[in-house]
Amino acid sequence: MKFGVFIPSSIVGSDGTKIHQQNTILKPLLHLTDNMEQGLERKKPAFPGSLTDLHRFRKTVHGHNGSSRIVMVRKTDQRTFASLKNGQDPKIETITRETIETFRGPRTACKVTTEKKDCEEEVPPDIFESLIMKSRSCSRLDSKPTPTKSRYSLMDTFAKECLQAHNEFRKKHGVPPLKLSKEICRDSQKWADHLIKAGGLAHSNNDKYGENIFCMQSSNPSFTVKGNEPVESWYKEMDKHPFGEEPKNLESGHFSQVVWRDSKELGVGYAKSGGKVIVVANYYPPGNYVGRYVENVPPLGSTPSEVRELARDIHKISIRGADDSLNVGTFEGDFLDAHNKYRALHGVGPLELDRKLSKYAEEWARHLAFKNVLETRPNCNYGENIYKVSSTDASFTLEGNVPVEKWYLEGKKHIYDKEPNDLSTGHFTQLIWKSSKQLGVGIAKHQGSIIVVANYSPAGNFVKQFVENVPPPLRSGSVSPTKSEKNNNSHHNDRNNVEFSQFALEGLKVHNEYRRKHGVPEMKLNKEMCDYSQEWADICAKSGRMSHRPNSPYGENIFYSYSSDTSATPTARDAVKAWYDEIKLHTFGVETMNTGTLHFTQVVWKESTELGIALSKNRKGETYVVANYNPRGNFMGQFVQNVPRPRQ
Repeated sequence: MKFGVFIPSSIVGSDGTKIHQQNTILKPLLHLTDNMEQGLERKKPAFPGSLTDLHRFRKTVHGHNGSSRIVMVRKTDQRTFASLKNGQDPKIETITRETIETFRGPRTACKVTTEKKDCEEEVPPDIFESLIMKSRSCSRLDSKPTPTKSRYSLMDTFAKECLQAHNEFRKKHGVPPLKLSKEICRDSQKWADHLIKAGGLAHSNNDKYGENIFCMQSSNPSFTVKGNEPVESWYKEMDKHPFGEEPKNLESGHFSQVVWRDSKELGVGYAKSGGKVIVVANYYPPGNYVGRYVENVPPLGSTPSEVRELARDIHKISIRGADDSLNVGTFEGDFLDAHNKYRALHGVGPLELDRKLSKYAEEWARHLAFKNVLETRPNCNYGENIYKVSSTDASFTLEGNVPVEKWYLEGKKHIYDKEPNDLSTGHFTQLIWKSSKQLGVGIAKHQGSIIVVANYSPAGNFVKQFVENVPPPLRSGSVSPTKSEKNNNSHHNDRNNVEFSQFALEGLKVHNEYRRKHGVPEMKLNKEMCDYSQEWADICAKSGRMSHRPNSPYGENIFYSYSSDTSATPTARDAVKAWYDEIKLHTFGVETMNTGTLHFTQVVWKESTELGIALSKNRKGETYVVANYNPRGNFMGQFVQNVPRPRQ
């Protein structure tokens, strides 16, 4: 690639000499006359053979044919360029263009232009950076804020400095060094370029890597940073890190990623605009996994042997290979056999155990065991069932068939000849899902609790595919009621459906009060949906975190409140009113999704007919209210018809 920048004034070359732009116009040549008054004869010098040879003659060279005049003018124009070629160092290239022109009378008789390239010289770094910045300003190549890389480019030097700084710090903690990856560097560079163009700082959506970001700005446009400076800035967070235990926040997240033991590869991106510099570092495998800090972030002064020993001790928390009283091979075998036994009852093919999938499942099981919570894995591409059991007996063990039997018992509530309204039988349906072919199982034990995570590929529980993938048992004695059996027990079920909590009844009442204001039909309580809401409210309260339930088939509103008075409990009206008050921000009659009013729009969504609502509270004084709606609302293109204005 080549680009040129015209330099109107002189610059200093690498050898200290000055390079100038030159514009020279030779004066018109002298005119011959026939005046021989002194009787002197002059010998005419030979006229040059071609116009291009004129530069070899003195200014007094002239010619005359006796009847008209000839004027010869020479112009010399010198320009200096910076040249970048792939695989080569940047150089200064001087091009001299020379034009010779002759005139016969007022008209041009002949014009010849020649071009000569002078030898190239290496560009001094300060001049090169100035040329790069001016070239960007002229061409507005904002999408490519960093120069093209070459073997000896500044980018390569920066990345190597950054890598060296990482490995110096990692050595102090006894963890293996990182290696520079070209692929990860490309991804890091893309994000650094994006951030410098966007003018803000944000983490990328790439969950394949761990990520650290550094930004520094100066009023000096030639300001830059060295590769070690961002790493030193991140490493200073070590003072905030609680070694030997799980951190309660990410105040030391940059530091822990720098020294994370399991990370093997590094990618670095550098972008600069004026006096602003942004550095993006990506790590693979990523770090900062909950439940794995102790083994991956050893204290300062640790030796490699001490780190390996610590990792072995930590792994003993997992059942795999740590508890001699539980044969893992037997557990996995029993777990797989139990799956295939029940699948055979329904006439679906057996599953096969996949080691890679089991490793994936165990990673999440360990995460849940350390956090002591039950929650589905975010952005999981597989089907997932989770089981937990606790005991005060330290020698307690678990057989592989037990979780499977527990999940299969949900089949008693499943209706085979229609799509389910909820996922109350989701463990059972995934267990025998016809399209699933592979199974992975992970186990973790911590503080008297055992967590089992099962992953299935391809995933099951897809809407409108239940009838095809969840066939009834082949033999008599079905574990689940058929539709006719469901109808026979309708009176019993109706009686159970009216046994709602006072909180749920109040929540329904307040919802319908607001819905009547907008002229939309009232909703009814659904017992299974209330249980579904209660389950997620309990999970939120236990984890102390408010988040939406992944892959929920319902619409969902969540309310949170805190009081230092642990006896204070908000009412259902408090929660529903908080959601409805978003009406102040809503624009009626417009098909746009305003994320600040989605609680309100779900409350009054016209097509929603069933409600489940529940409350859960923890000892910290935190209260969580979860409401689920069926059919769910907040669909793009349907707001105008489903969210009418309130009646006067």
